[in-house]
Amino acid sequence: MQTRTHIKKGIEMSDNRYKILKNLTLLTQIGIVMVVPIMVGLFIGRFLDNKLNTGYLFLFIFLIMGVVAAFVNLFKIAMKKDD
Repeated sequence: MQTRTHIKKGIEMSDNRYKILKNLTLLTQIGIVMVVPIMVGLFIGRFLDNKLNTGYLFLFIFLIMGVVAAFVNLFKIAMKKDD
């Protein structure tokens, strides 16, 4: 049985390998868009708390904002049409 091939920018690959790589890139993208906003919120909150001596107030606020932003990004990825 002959397998279909996908040609992306001059690279030829089998159908199965293409699906594996596509899923791997999706998992990587999900991981990055979940971690980055949370870490940015954590560092901004910690920085502001250290500068303004406010305990953990800004850390908590920006951490919550980072988590919300991460889930908004995840929702956008989930609703995006498959190319």
